[in-house]
Amino acid sequence: MTEAISSSPQFSDKTRRALLLAGDRSLSKVKESGAYFITIDPNKEGDLNQEYWDIAVYLLSAKKKSEAVIKALQTRNKKLEPDIQLNYDSLQDIKDLAYTFIETVKEFDPPEEEGVKRHLPYFERDGKLYLTCISAEDRYSYAHLEAGKVVFSPEELDPMGMATVPPELPIHQDRGTTTYIVGLPRSDLLVTSPLLSPDDLYARIRTHFYKYFDAPEVEYELFVYYALYSWYFSKCSTTPYLRLLGDTGKGKSRFLKVISDLCFYPIRASGSSSLSGIMRFKERWMGTLLIDESDLKGNQSDPLIKYLNLGFEKDNPFLLTDKNDVTKTQIFDPFGPKLIAMRQPFRDIATEGRCLSFSPDETAREDIPPELPSRYSDEVAELRALIARFTLEHWGEVSEDCMVSCNGMGLEGRLKQMARPLSIILRLFPDGEDRFKNYLNVRQREIKQTRAESWEGGMFNYALQLALGDEDLISDSEFGKYYFGGKIQAVLPKMIAESLKCSPKAVTRALEGIGMEVRQKRVKIAGDGRSKKARPILVPNKKKWLEITQRYYFSEDGGEVPDCPECLKGPEFNTIQVGISVTDESPGAVFEGSGTIGTIGTQEEERDLNGTHVPVVPLPVETPQEENCFSEPAPTTLHEWLIHYGFSRDFPVDQYVIIPKENRTGLFCFCNGCKEPDRSLPLYWIPGRYHQICQKHFNEMRALCEKEGASNE
Repeated sequence: MTEAISSSPQFSDKTRRALLLAGDRSLSKVKESGAYFITIDPNKEGDLNQEYWDIAVYLLSAKKKSEAVIKALQTRNKKLEPDIQLNYDSLQDIKDLAYTFIETVKEFDPPEEEGVKRHLPYFERDGKLYLTCISAEDRYSYAHLEAGKVVFSPEELDPMGMATVPPELPIHQDRGTTTYIVGLPRSDLLVTSPLLSPDDLYARIRTHFYKYFDAPEVEYELFVYYALYSWYFSKCSTTPYLRLLGDTGKGKSRFLKVISDLCFYPIRASGSSSLSGIMRFKERWMGTLLIDESDLKGNQSDPLIKYLNLGFEKDNPFLLTDKNDVTKTQIFDPFGPKLIAMRQPFRDIATEGRCLSFSPDETAREDIPPELPSRYSDEVAELRALIARFTLEHWGEVSEDCMVSCNGMGLEGRLKQMARPLSIILRLFPDGEDRFKNYLNVRQREIKQTRAESWEGGMFNYALQLALGDEDLISDSEFGKYYFGGKIQAVLPKMIAESLKCSPKAVTRALEGIGMEVRQKRVKIAGDGRSKKARPILVPNKKKWLEITQRYYFSEDGGEVPDCPECLKGPEFNTIQVGISVTDESPGAVFEGSGTIGTIGTQEEERDLNGTHVPVVPLPVETPQEENCFSEPAPTTLHEWLIHYGFSRDFPVDQYVIIPKENRTGLFCFCNGCKEPDRSLPLYWIPGRYHQICQKHFNEMRALCEKEGASNE
């Protein structure tokens, strides 16, 4: 191209000088070199004129103003030793030559020769996935399936009909070799890779992980699911981050490398990389971002923290002002899976909430090699090709609708939000749903156990043990006076502080952080039973009790959550409770204010959650004296009944349905003062809520509702 133009006699000397600097490169080749963004420092031993000219062409072709181009050249020039710096006139001349070259190419080059093509690492067209692959000779192509066979092409049309070519890995500025900073499937291996079944692929990945690091079985399961999920992450609207947390020497980097090598397009960065570099490479490849040793000290205002927080959900662009042209904005898409290894937790709570965390321990296994062997890269290439082949085959079978429902499992909202995206790939397993639910139950138990052993959890559980009498201080000279009739009347922060060897202020601060409070209260004291003012730890209401126990109470034998002891109940504990948190999604969920109390007919049947008719066991409204849970006359109206038992008046009675037996574990009647119901008897709830109620109280509520309905007629 350049030789053909330069042979024309109509060019001026300036045009010829510009074409001479271009050499045999076309304008698109110069623009694709990315000199302005890739070159960290000018090449001190190379041709400065050539390097600066590349930068000028790059910026001018991007429609940067002349002043911005000169400023960029000056910034680079200042990094050189003074004796080899170019003067201002030389920089101006380089800029002018670059402009002349661009204008000449626009005038004489045919448009098709310099047509710019898109660079997409992968895309979906007509339900097929097109993946960028690399050959052993560093040739790039798209791989997709045609009639069950893998087909390769150097160029494709994207869904909008635009010519698209695979992006290429960067070339080292000194050695001229390819830098494999992104893990791509090998095209030669992809051709020969068999299509494995989901179970066989799981076993291959699990064996590979076991070979190179040590972890509990449930963590191996998480790592395999996360690696497979990352190949389908674009099918979801949210994505969790896998975080490895621990001190130096615990093997975080080994975990990070081995797991990430099997993730989708792993993009390697480190805590010392600039945010700009991380975002640009992530934008170019849109794969799994890796951040090693990213001990971030910043809070939510830190740019990288903002980037991570936005990347949890789709359609949350990260915007930066172009430093060379403040009138323009650069847009980056932070969405995608991320693997993070760090020594300390994030200071920002929102970022912490986006992480599935694992803390590795030092291993005693001697079969794990201290360094990765030379055969490791071949093993990774083979496994990556197997996963790519599997992904191409099953791409159309996976969607966000494949997420496994977690309703009725009693899981924490954050765990469901973090884990559900991983479940999209489990639809490919014959027993995927059961496998995933078993995993979640184990994970939920571990989370509760870990939280119960935390600083706040330890304080709460010790306070509960004192309140229940499992631990007692009755013989203590200072705290024994707070017992009356053999039962503790108040649990003070100082009691816990002395047991845990900390200050009462630290106890108060920690327990207030989880929803408890320290308030003045009069309590009976040992001796003559006189009352005494004290400032005990209290639970403000039943909603808060449910919230705290769901998060911090753990029983080794799987026992149910106890009722709140009287000495821990705040003054308003037994008053009406509204706004109980929704913890399970349900299509038929009813919220406060969504309707009024309905009138139930005389039919003797109800439907369970599966739509099956279940007979209602009629019980007398009157409560036997030996089981009477009232300390005052029984309510005579539905309004009084709802207030007495702490229910919102907006709960529609006709929305209650019977809970299936398998979902009753850990549930209890919500009515204040109700004894633990017999598990063989029905238990009712409003779908999606924790307002469960026993058969006896359900019949009372229904009878009062029918009575008022009849009187209104």
